[in-house]
Amino acid sequence: MKKKVPFVEPSEHSECGLACVTMILNYYKDSVTLNQLRDIYGVPKGGNTLLNLKEILEERGIETKAIRVLELDILMEQTEPVICFWENRHYVVLERLTKDFAVILDPAEGKKKIPLAEFEALFTDFALLVEAQDVTIQRTEKRKNAALSIFKRIFKEQKLKASVFIGLTLLIQGVSILVPRLTQLIIDRSQASNQLITQIGWGILLMFIAYYLLQVARGLTLIVLENLFDLTLMKAFMRKIMHLPLRFFVNRSTGDLIFRANLSVIIQQIMSQRMLTLFVDFLFVFIYLILMLAISPQMTLIAFAGAIVMGGISFVNSKKVQAITDKELLAQSRVQRILVELFEGMETVKSSGSEKQFYNKWLGNFRQQIDLRVEKDRFSTWVRTIQTSIQFILPVLLIYIGVFQLMDDQLTLGQIISFNSLAGAFITPIVVVFDSYTEILLLRSYFGKLNEILDASETRKKPKGAVKVKEIQSLDVRSVSFKYSRFEENILEDISFSVKAGEKIAIVGKSGSGKSTLLKLLAGLYEPTEGAIEVNQQDLRTINEESIKRVTSIVNQKPTIFNASLLENIVMNQEEFDEQRLEQAIYDSRVSEIIQNLPLGLETPISEGGMNLSGGQMQRISIARALVKETQLLLMDEPTSSLDNISENFIMNQLKHYSFTCIVIAHRLNTVRHFDRILVVDQGRIVEEGTHETLIQKKGYYYSIYHEPTESSVEGPFFSTEY
Repeated sequence: MKKKVPFVEPSEHSECGLACVTMILNYYKDSVTLNQLRDIYGVPKGGNTLLNLKEILEERGIETKAIRVLELDILMEQTEPVICFWENRHYVVLERLTKDFAVILDPAEGKKKIPLAEFEALFTDFALLVEAQDVTIQRTEKRKNAALSIFKRIFKEQKLKASVFIGLTLLIQGVSILVPRLTQLIIDRSQASNQLITQIGWGILLMFIAYYLLQVARGLTLIVLENLFDLTLMKAFMRKIMHLPLRFFVNRSTGDLIFRANLSVIIQQIMSQRMLTLFVDFLFVFIYLILMLAISPQMTLIAFAGAIVMGGISFVNSKKVQAITDKELLAQSRVQRILVELFEGMETVKSSGSEKQFYNKWLGNFRQQIDLRVEKDRFSTWVRTIQTSIQFILPVLLIYIGVFQLMDDQLTLGQIISFNSLAGAFITPIVVVFDSYTEILLLRSYFGKLNEILDASETRKKPKGAVKVKEIQSLDVRSVSFKYSRFEENILEDISFSVKAGEKIAIVGKSGSGKSTLLKLLAGLYEPTEGAIEVNQQDLRTINEESIKRVTSIVNQKPTIFNASLLENIVMNQEEFDEQRLEQAIYDSRVSEIIQNLPLGLETPISEGGMNLSGGQMQRISIARALVKETQLLLMDEPTSSLDNISENFIMNQLKHYSFTCIVIAHRLNTVRHFDRILVVDQGRIVEEGTHETLIQKKGYYYSIYHEPTESSVEGPFFSTEY
């Protein structure tokens, strides 16, 4: 094989195939990123098929052949990377296969070398071979690293502070250079006059004061720079997170996102404490070398040889440490994901008796993380000990060589001691410079993980002069179709309907028919694959996002309650709100019943995720949150599924008295009988439309689900026997 395949880590579940495709394309100098491929092709539920991967590669100029492998000899003959189907559920890239081992790039675990027997056990017979590449296909140009660009901007904006820090470091090193010379002077002039000895004493005191003040000044400057690094990077990260579309988060783990956010602290420490001093360290290597040569070229040669050996050891250590660190980051991310899943789902874990299962899952991944750390530390211990041993013995060796020159009157005792001090100061920057290479490699790994977020495509930017909406007069859905991935069937197919201002619309249908997806499209959380949604005859994609959110309220199927007071959970981001409207919203949503049982009323603190509330109470709060807003359009996704029949009927009846337009996905059909219109959805299409009475009289699909028998003798999720 000509070169190594670059590893690409997926950030969503089910996209191992897309990650493997990205590795192949990067191998052939196509700098496309996983983010870009995801934006173009999407990720189907359950992941891509081998034929999907073949289609993507061929569109980008890589001719492939999908085969069933009956003999491994065909894979051993390959000189180009191969995508292999793995464990009947996964994809990996095969970089090399021999009679003894295989080198694979597993999106879930990184690059690894495994025995041939293990490869045979895990390989699931199907592979995608590269046959040819078309260099005439336009390839994606390599993008700038977004995270690195942020640091360049910081340095550019903070040139003065960075220059002050570097200048202070230079002065500190300059003061340090005086120490060997002063040492030589004290030893060689030990028999000098009392006046000279007194002057040397004052010099020592002045050096101490200067060194102390310079170190304090540099430390204070570094604190300012560190805070700027951390604040700027995290602001960029959080700003990006807030502007990413909802679909970015659908398949991503909360734990993984938190883990990536925390990497900014590590990056800041490396950049501020190591990279800023790298230039100074490199410069003083030459200064110390010149001073050493002036004393003894022979001893300088020995010190230089020792420094080169130690630098080479650091270089070897860096490569290995970086390779293990990449795997360790993957393991740490998995552990973080498991912990977040456990904490967020503790009620389910406890109620299902799954504690042992989650503990074993966590323990297995945590042990893998520990094993990787041990492997890295063990390797560094063996290699680094050579380095420290050389550092330990080198001063003795230099004194041993220097004694011979002392006996030949080539050096004084003071010069030998002075040279030893210079040699120590010379070797330290050498080791630091080579160690900085390790840090640079680690930064590349950290930047890669952070950049995956910073480089993600944001919600489509609105054109300049985007239309601002103050009120919603009409809502039109025109031939809308939607799917998450190019390789999936449409979830919604050719949906069209219109809504007048103030109209109350119900959307009904069986689970999986596309109702919730349609509501997310109406809310602007997703964009249609085909067709358009228009507000006041303007395409929703061209309307100012802030203005449309100001006049739209959404009640989600699974509302989120935050760790704040009940009042703050209701009014959310409204700095000013109408007290009378708040009281009305609390009454109409029956939150008033919740308040009666709370010791502090509206000021009662709510646990994170609403752990101290029932599902029905959380739904009431989310409805109050929507009603307290001066909204023009209310979108509700099964808002009363956890409520009792009395509360549900009360709330739905109260909605009739509001003037806003309302579109509700109904859980129980008897609660929407009085709505102006009912849209019946089945398999992504509107199959019926009309009032409750007209739809019942038609005895079509609505009639069948309204009277469909369920386990309940009175009513189920789709019907009521009362009409």
